[in-house]
Amino acid sequence: MKHFLGMLAAFFFAANLAFAQSLFFSIPEKRVTVGERFTVDVEVESRIAPINAISGTLSFSESSVRVVSISKAGSIVNLWTQDPTIGRGSVLFEGIILNPGFQGSSGLIFRATFEAKTSGTAVFNFSKGAILANDGRGTNILAALGSANFNILAGSLPPEEGVARIPSSRLAALPVITEYSASILSKESAYLKGKGEPNALTKIVFKDVSFKSIGEQFIAFLQTKRKKLDAVLVKNDPAGQFQYESGAGLVAGVYNATPFLVDSDSNTEKPGLGVQLLVSDSKIVKALVVLINILGLLIPIVGLGVIIYFIPWYSFKRMRVLGKKLGLEEEKLDISGKQMERHYNMSDKIEKLIRKDGQT
Repeated sequence: MKHFLGMLAAFFFAANLAFAQSLFFSIPEKRVTVGERFTVDVEVESRIAPINAISGTLSFSESSVRVVSISKAGSIVNLWTQDPTIGRGSVLFEGIILNPGFQGSSGLIFRATFEAKTSGTAVFNFSKGAILANDGRGTNILAALGSANFNILAGSLPPEEGVARIPSSRLAALPVITEYSASILSKESAYLKGKGEPNALTKIVFKDVSFKSIGEQFIAFLQTKRKKLDAVLVKNDPAGQFQYESGAGLVAGVYNATPFLVDSDSNTEKPGLGVQLLVSDSKIVKALVVLINILGLLIPIVGLGVIIYFIPWYSFKRMRVLGKKLGLEEEKLDISGKQMERHYNMSDKIEKLIRKDGQT
């Protein structure tokens, strides 16, 4: 019996230790009114072993609350491999804790400030999570993921200044570009007009999808004062109409223009129906581009031809020079031989004359 009780106690002790590694929330208030802001501390607990890495996905009721801000002040994380990033109804995070790691009951990971949108119950939980032990092997010792419910009482929700909120009971009107300058010269201005959600914000994103030739790249490099069409933010009027006109002096290219509805409640951008714009250079610049492209093709070909011609020509010239040098050396040797032969003959003659004089 004692043995059984000992095993049972050891089992419960091990179970308590196992669940001592968890991700959880610390919420100071359990009840707020619509429009009120509150803070949620995302924390980690690890009692039996130091940890050196954590990751997870904090999920929340997107229809009930929205993220206002995130603070990393006072966090136990020393190096963020994934900064706390706001997504659709979620916050993703991943970080490293330097040696000796963290061991304790409540280590702050980050602090998120929320705003209550509608009355009801807001649910917070971790859809994913990991706690890695500081054991040199990265063992995941996560045992539990926390969750919490939050009561939101009815009240007034103050709208953001100048931006209309989209009621959750209906779908927002996605922006559509209705009029635009399909083809313009680079010295002109691009013009767009469209319709979307009344009093909302529309973000127009331009992306150059054209393939640039060598000549076009060179001309664009020289045109330092010209600008590419980039993302802009415009305000819709009460009827949902919006428009945008760029400045003159644009970089030539083919631009895809996509309007996005900026949803301030969920901190998301929803794409609408886009169009394509063509920005062209003047005829003189186009002719210059063609010339540069032709030169860009001819110069390597001419250079290769010169190299192919130069190597045999240079080799032939060198052989001729060497041949002449060898000929001169042979001629010198021949002359030296003849001079020596003459010298010997002259010496013989002198010797013979001396002998004759001696006999006489």
